[in-house]
Amino acid sequence: MIEEQKKWYAARTRDKQELSIRNRLKEMGVEYFLPTRQEVRELKSRRKTVEVPYIRNLIFVYATKQEAIDLPNKFGVSIFYIPDRVKKGMLIVPEKQMNDFIQVMNFASDNVNFDIDELMPGDKVRITKGELCGIEGQIATNLNNTFVIIQINGVLKASVKVLKSWLKVIGK
Repeated sequence: MIEEQKKWYAARTRDKQELSIRNRLKEMGVEYFLPTRQEVRELKSRRKTVEVPYIRNLIFVYATKQEAIDLPNKFGVSIFYIPDRVKKGMLIVPEKQMNDFIQVMNFASDNVNFDIDELMPGDKVRITKGELCGIEGQIATNLNNTFVIIQINGVLKASVKVLKSWLKVIGK
């Protein structure tokens, strides 16, 4: 028996189809979440502001299991649900995680870095925002704080507390 409770499903889209799929879901009255931002692009001799997704090829759909299954199968919406390899079905995003993600994207999206998993202690990083922009060092963590260690070989080491979202990995 298929459940009637709505849940969040993570789905992949074809390349550069996120906005058209979002529009199709909106027309159908299906709840979704697609975080986007405005970006200025230079086209020949003019500038144009365009809407682009923060995460390429990904959209979240809030629906019952049957509605989710019907979207690609019955209505031809070009999405592919991310599989849950443990439960052998479609990946369901827990409500709390999804609500937290939506809140962060709605209120602090400029400070979100989606490469955080790549940050490992010892990695070489560059600070990309703030007064220390351009500084390079190694990452270290202590009590859930992130530090960038700057050193002068054989002389000293110094660390500065930095937001993870302000870091970019430049080497291992």
